[in-house]
Amino acid sequence: MWPVQLRADSTVYSFGVGNCIGWDLEMIRRFGVTVHAFDPTPASIDWVTRQRLPPQFIFHDYGISNFDRQLEFYPPRRRGNAHFSQVQRGGMFDRRGPVLGRVRRLSSILQALGHQRIDILKMDVEGSEFEAVPDLIASGIEVDQLLIEIHYQFRSKSLRQGLDLIQQLKAYGMRCFHVSARGFEFSFVRQSLADGSLSMNGALRAA
Repeated sequence: MWPVQLRADSTVYSFGVGNCIGWDLEMIRRFGVTVHAFDPTPASIDWVTRQRLPPQFIFHDYGISNFDRQLEFYPPRRRGNAHFSQVQRGGMFDRRGPVLGRVRRLSSILQALGHQRIDILKMDVEGSEFEAVPDLIASGIEVDQLLIEIHYQFRSKSLRQGLDLIQQLKAYGMRCFHVSARGFEFSFVRQSLADGSLSMNGALRAA
């Protein structure tokens, strides 16, 4: 993450819980924030209900897209994995059918939860980012940091589509400051926030 001071009342959203909440719990432990976590699929909802979780972890049983309604989600290739996707990844011989899950626009979620902006937005939504991010931008939602996995490796997507999504975020005023070794996870910070942090650090060094 970009080195900024988070407060207990900072707004943190985490989309795509699956069956892994290590990042969410560490954010709660380290910064004392409340994490709003989201996942629309039955496997994840069932998994979350069986966990012992701190009160700062608030789970919502819906996901993110560019509309407010139900969406079909296909099971992952590896059985036992809880990361479902709107993209069918199992191939033509995979006979497992989709499950239904609710999705909402980010603007609708902010309105429902009473938030005006987002300090940290984490997205690992198995391909739904290609619809959700352009809708986020079109809605004019202010996000300080975006931590996102871009699934351009899916058969129905491409590297060009992934690069286009990155360019849209840069045009929206976001600066990419980290890319994982795998090349799928990207970290963005709002350019104005980055400039302010660098200016402050420079002033402190000069003092």
